[in-house]
Amino acid sequence: MPIRIRKSFSLFPGVKVNMSKGGVSVTVGRKGFHLNFSKRGVRQTVGLPGSGISESSYVFKNKDEDKKEAESEKEAQSSEEDEAKPKHSRSKRTVKEQVSSPWGFFFFVLIALFFIYFGGNAFGLLPPNLITNFLHMLTQWAQQIGL
Repeated sequence: MPIRIRKSFSLFPGVKVNMSKGGVSVTVGRKGFHLNFSKRGVRQTVGLPGSGISESSYVFKNKDEDKKEAESEKEAQSSEEDEAKPKHSRSKRTVKEQVSSPWGFFFFVLIALFFIYFGGNAFGLLPPNLITNFLHMLTQWAQQIGL
């Protein structure tokens, strides 16, 4: 019977640290939508709170996991070839890489900036007129370029 070890604690509202036998990960977000950053990659989960319905997928997946799976499949195929040939031929299975869209990256950056901005405001790390100053600076640049 496998033993599972898991401990989760909240740093501040919306950010949790998860520790387990397999490593440490950070979860950002609330019920209904959150992102999990771990050694395997960035995983997003979207769901309807209280219903038990959710969907989870990788936004970015580390290639190390795919390489390990491909190597283990190659080793298994080579050991099968060493044994006697089977009566019927089997088709080769390939590991498909999951490709994320550029919109997933844009959405991830947008959510990260949202949490950084509101987290910085909550702890008083950002000046209160940061966005106003930024927009004013962009307007000045646009006028200098001639837009």
